[in-house]
Amino acid sequence: MRKTAPIALPTRNGTFWPADDLRSWQEAPRESFLDWLSQQRIVHDRQFRRSSTKTYVAIFSWWLDALESEGVGLLEASPKDAAKIFAAHELEAISRRRYLQLLDRVYRYLSRIGWPGVHPLREELAKEKILDPDDPESLDETELAAVIERLEALPGWRGKRDRAAAGLLLGAGLRANELIGLRVGDVSPLYEIEVRPNSVHRAHRTLVLPEGPWRTWIDEWQIERKASSIPGNVFCPATRQGSAFSVSGLFRRVNLWLGPLTETHEQTGANLLRNTFARLALTCGRYSLEEVQEFLGHEEQRATLRHVAALGKKARLAGTPVPEVLFLAPLK
Repeated sequence: MRKTAPIALPTRNGTFWPADDLRSWQEAPRESFLDWLSQQRIVHDRQFRRSSTKTYVAIFSWWLDALESEGVGLLEASPKDAAKIFAAHELEAISRRRYLQLLDRVYRYLSRIGWPGVHPLREELAKEKILDPDDPESLDETELAAVIERLEALPGWRGKRDRAAAGLLLGAGLRANELIGLRVGDVSPLYEIEVRPNSVHRAHRTLVLPEGPWRTWIDEWQIERKASSIPGNVFCPATRQGSAFSVSGLFRRVNLWLGPLTETHEQTGANLLRNTFARLALTCGRYSLEEVQEFLGHEEQRATLRHVAALGKKARLAGTPVPEVLFLAPLK
């Protein structure tokens, strides 16, 4: 039997474009977003690249899911909801900005078609004005040594688990959600990791750096995990029952390792450790810029160059030799 093509039906306001109808955004926000996004591409909006469609959809879906967890819909969101959601999800500065830019365009469009609500992201957008996206923070060698000392003093199975988690953040550059989603068997015998994030970020490959205690910590934890018969397949579970960390739970745990350093750095949590991995990988002399970009899972090289620029600036200010890879960064 021959299949018939689906027929487009008008929305309640008589238009064939659901994105033009506020009720469609209220009742079917995902479909309305897809329609709106297709319109942006039809008019060749340079800020919307076809290759990033999946990323845009993932960002919008993340926002809807976060709102749903707060018990509100797209058109009911308030600045208070946005503040709570963004505080609970640890996003890198460049990712946070990308999320806000897309969602800002959605809400400004909704206002243009008659939505009377208050822009829920106005306060979060205002915070962006004081961010310096070119200077990601990382631990220096003295600070890193202090964190390693604190981690090595942690007792019991939690201590071994925490050291392995730190080894994956500091030694392999995983994001918080990538560490949370890591499963038993994902770290190869050669310490390579195929990262398959359940987020807007792309799949990529990283490895555990050979310098430092990272590989030893990971090996010790795998032995401990097997000996303790922890159920499930979460690589670094929050409990002996095998349950995974929440994003906020991991953030608190990492800050426990950082101790007093949380008072001296504006950015803390897993992002600070991931930035430290970037510093180590870029300055160890083993890897090219393209390899470090792959380790970090950056879709565009300009994200990796932010780390290069920050390290080059710091080296020049300190009067220390600038590693060869850092000459790629513009002078500041």
